[in-house]
Amino acid sequence: MAQQHRDSEGKSLLVLGIIWLLGAISDRLWFAFDRSVPAWDQADYLTSTLKYLQALQHPQWLSGEWWTNFWLLSTKIPPLAYILTVPFLQVFGTGGDRATLVHLLFSAILLASVYNLGVQLFNRQVGLWAAAICVLLPGLYGLRLQFLLDYPLTAAITLAFYCLTMWKASEGKKEEGSSATDFITDVTDVTDRTQLEEPTKKKYKFSPSPNLPLSPSSFFWAIAFGISLGLSILVKHTTVLFLFTPIVWLAVGAVRQKAWGRLAQLAGSLLLSAAVFGPWAKTNWLLILTGGKRATVDSAIAEGDPALNTIDAWIYYGQRLPEQISWPLLLIPLVGLILYWRRRQDISSIFYLNSCRWLAVFWVGAYLINSLNINKDDRYGIPYLPVLSIFLAYCLTLWPSRWGRQIRWGTIGLAILAMLLHMWPLGGAFGHSLVQIISPGNSNYPYLGKEWPHREVIAEIIDREPYLQSTLGVLPSTPEINQHNLNFYGALANFQVYGRQVGTNLKDVPQDVRSLSWFVTKTGPQGSIRERIKQAQNAAVTAIEKGDKFELDKTWILPDYTNLNLYRKRVQPVEIQPLNEARSQVQLDRVTVAAKAVPGVALSVTYTWSGPWQQLQSGLVLVTWQNQQSGDIPPGQTFRILHDRAIGQATLHPGMLEADKFAVGFRVVDRTAMLPPANIAPGTYNLQATYLNRKTGETYPINVPAVSVKIEAEPLDMRSQAEPGNENNEDNTDKPELDLVTQLRAMAVNLPKGLPGLEPVFEQIGRINQYDPIQDYTVQAEQALEYRLKQEPNNLELAYALAFSRVLQQNVQSAIAALEKVTQLDSKNPYAYAYLAFVHLYGWHPKAAQTALKPALALNSNLPEIRVLNGVAQLMQGNLIQAWQDLQYLKKLKI
Repeated sequence: MAQQHRDSEGKSLLVLGIIWLLGAISDRLWFAFDRSVPAWDQADYLTSTLKYLQALQHPQWLSGEWWTNFWLLSTKIPPLAYILTVPFLQVFGTGGDRATLVHLLFSAILLASVYNLGVQLFNRQVGLWAAAICVLLPGLYGLRLQFLLDYPLTAAITLAFYCLTMWKASEGKKEEGSSATDFITDVTDVTDRTQLEEPTKKKYKFSPSPNLPLSPSSFFWAIAFGISLGLSILVKHTTVLFLFTPIVWLAVGAVRQKAWGRLAQLAGSLLLSAAVFGPWAKTNWLLILTGGKRATVDSAIAEGDPALNTIDAWIYYGQRLPEQISWPLLLIPLVGLILYWRRRQDISSIFYLNSCRWLAVFWVGAYLINSLNINKDDRYGIPYLPVLSIFLAYCLTLWPSRWGRQIRWGTIGLAILAMLLHMWPLGGAFGHSLVQIISPGNSNYPYLGKEWPHREVIAEIIDREPYLQSTLGVLPSTPEINQHNLNFYGALANFQVYGRQVGTNLKDVPQDVRSLSWFVTKTGPQGSIRERIKQAQNAAVTAIEKGDKFELDKTWILPDYTNLNLYRKRVQPVEIQPLNEARSQVQLDRVTVAAKAVPGVALSVTYTWSGPWQQLQSGLVLVTWQNQQSGDIPPGQTFRILHDRAIGQATLHPGMLEADKFAVGFRVVDRTAMLPPANIAPGTYNLQATYLNRKTGETYPINVPAVSVKIEAEPLDMRSQAEPGNENNEDNTDKPELDLVTQLRAMAVNLPKGLPGLEPVFEQIGRINQYDPIQDYTVQAEQALEYRLKQEPNNLELAYALAFSRVLQQNVQSAIAALEKVTQLDSKNPYAYAYLAFVHLYGWHPKAAQTALKPALALNSNLPEIRVLNGVAQLMQGNLIQAWQDLQYLKKLKI
């Protein structure tokens, strides 16, 4: 009997392996023909895999800072799917199709989990049919052909549910024996249930007994469930929507049965899962919460999803079951179930009532909770399909033995036909009509037409600027042409080009156009441009195509017979050329600036630097325009203009060039603008400059040409005020946007005002982050301000700016250190303590936050911001009464 059981198990695993292999061959054949480009989400996820591939080239496993930066690579979406893709990219190379090879791993996990669930709850026959159905479900194979998180999530949830099921069953059977299902497991069809032996007629008690001691297997499966749950959440946090109900079901059952050991095991599993996903969640929790609001409420409103008080919200996913399952796989098993129920009174057979109830707990709970989510999409309900496939497979085995085998194979045959007709354009119009009858829904044909020009667009930009990193402003947003897939192809080119969507806010369009050097526009349909941003997009297109600041660089005719136009700024903000001779240090060869300026108005300036490549690329220049009569400046006025920043706006990029190309010196023309402070004293300001190496910390003074700027007290027409030594060849209307470091320091001036000062900051940060996709300007600012503060340790304005730069980097420990300095210098301002407390709360230091707020409460105990922060600190420490009292001030916050 044991030998027969092992042989049967071996045959089952062989069949399971064949099912996986056939699915893999089908998918890879499809990818071999497909020439499409990834759409929005697919391209965004593919870019994230490249970021983790880059990060894992030189890991520092024992460095806490490295781990923090590692988790920050994906701040809103859990990164496990990206991380698991990295080995496939390392072995097979980068590219969209190669990244989808990771789905072979997830398919193996999914099919193994479904098969074993079928075996545990029913028998091997059900497990194998369920695995086959999973391969043939339209809702699943459609996702296998795209790089989305929903298919990995489905596999991860099914694995976690399997572990939970095994833990549930571990106390209901003898350790040395096999489960009751082993009596009826057979690779072949169970054709005559009346011939089963008497022992199989007894009900299998699929629930723990509170009187039994905890078994070793229960500890194993509790640990397995905790780890698998944590890993599933690291794939996507919507895991909780599917596993919440079965977890609560088991917890309530344990309480009712007073099975405290089991309850402790379940609680331990949840704690273990938190330990698995906790490091990422702790690092990004605030962005997860704010991003979750945008991904649910905002998206639901924008997409017009049905409101929860309508019947459409609750039948949304039910209406999509025929598309996700297909009519044969949905109706034929249900007919088998109906026939079984009709003859059940006359035939002695086994009905797995407890197993079906357990599957219903999972599926009904997942359905209702996902329906409760106001943001709906067809693929959001996909993870419950494997569990549904187990039930459908069981129903298939309920057909009468006379024609049961034919029915099962006929059903699978129809499902295979539907899959082929959905994946391949076979049969023309007749084939399309036929498949819509059998399996309604969208087909997933491989794109066989002309290639889209994304690689050519990126190559053109790099060819025109081989030494620079570029940000490409993308105005259309179609599935084929959008910011995400152009950004992905730029990432494939060693991250030398980034794509960003701009032109979405009408008032920001002038700054968008001034801040970026490259744009793509498209004729014809513009894609998913929402009504509220169409006006802004039209304004941006008009400014680029009809204005005089940009020129058409190249045009491509797209496969849809529209044109894709690449525009380049006529006057580039950064230009770089190799020199014929080598240089040992960075030099400032030339400065072009208006002779006169007024306070608070941006002033155009062009620096021409030269030096060795490594120093130029790694260099910060600490530029000071100093008043020569600084000793006579009255109080309340400043005597200098700071213009600290990276050379070439930190856009120098080695690209694909060979190392010997960088042995010579380079010249960098850097066109930008500086901002004389509003309280600057009138007078003549001369230039001083210091070089700071960002990697080594090395500094040295830079010799500067003789140049000065005269600050006038009243506005004037600077275009007619050129003086010897000051060249003014640019019209004021053409001046570049302020560099991002200057913009950061200008925003930091508002921080002492509290929430009213933060409102304009929040409005601007998202915009300027588009211009610097890696937010290097925050690092530039931090390094320059650290140097300045060493020279001027009591400068409050610099201290606020330094803290702000570190907060933007989500660097908790260094931000706390900077804000502690701020509280020392601005000890009478309660908002300074509020900022410090907020960062402590962000870092999960509630006690330290409470301590930081004590001086603020002493200064002004009625400030709503202070009381709310104190309430959160109390809540995190479990002081519920005090937290409730303080959090009442939320009503007074003006947000």
